[in-house]
Amino acid sequence: MARGLGTRGRFATAYLVLGAVVGIGVGSFLVLLQRDPPAPPPPWSSWKPTATATSDRMTEIATHVGRGYKLPSGNQLVAIQTQNSSNFQGVVVVKADDVRTPDAQYSVDDTAVFLLCGGAKSCKIGEGKATVARGTVLRREALELAMYTLEYAHPIKNVLIFFPPGPNEDRLTSTLFFQRDDLESTLKHPLRRTLPQAQPPLPGQVRPAELKTVNDLTGDKRFKYLGTSQNVIVIQPPA
Repeated sequence: MARGLGTRGRFATAYLVLGAVVGIGVGSFLVLLQRDPPAPPPPWSSWKPTATATSDRMTEIATHVGRGYKLPSGNQLVAIQTQNSSNFQGVVVVKADDVRTPDAQYSVDDTAVFLLCGGAKSCKIGEGKATVARGTVLRREALELAMYTLEYAHPIKNVLIFFPPGPNEDRLTSTLFFQRDDLESTLKHPLRRTLPQAQPPLPGQVRPAELKTVNDLTGDKRFKYLGTSQNVIVIQPPA
């Protein structure tokens, strides 16, 4: 009989311990429920396009980015024109001036093409003087345009941006060409971490840290525009 009582005592003790563990677990769960949920991550940008279609989103992005960049006079630096798929069928990269031996090809389905166009018929910027500082601001604008596009205009994976002709040019010759992999790490952070100046700077007013970022992210993305062959845009990487 004493042995039976001992066994029952051990079972009673076990039940008490189990009950205490369950009680602690429930209490901890209730405490977790009462805690405030973690704060959501900051938005990638304070503005984003609202359209559903990719092409419409690209137009919204072009308008938003373009109107932020100004000349010293207050006039818009350039208009940003979107090129739809009826104007081109893809992009080809060649290492030599021979389109028969492409180094890489990119589909119209996942490639966005923009044109930074000044007021002249050739898209040259007619106001003011072309300077290195103004070119830097144009590259900053192109970088911001590419980042917005890759962030919000899925399924776009590549962004080709034409620059206005230079002082001694009468046609388009220069582009920047970005691929999603090029900007993947920057897209993981809010836009203002990459480009802290919320108000796009005038030429000569890009801060040193931001200037370094622009140079780092655009320096090897300059491609020469060779022309269009059978509705395919042909570009050549820097030598």
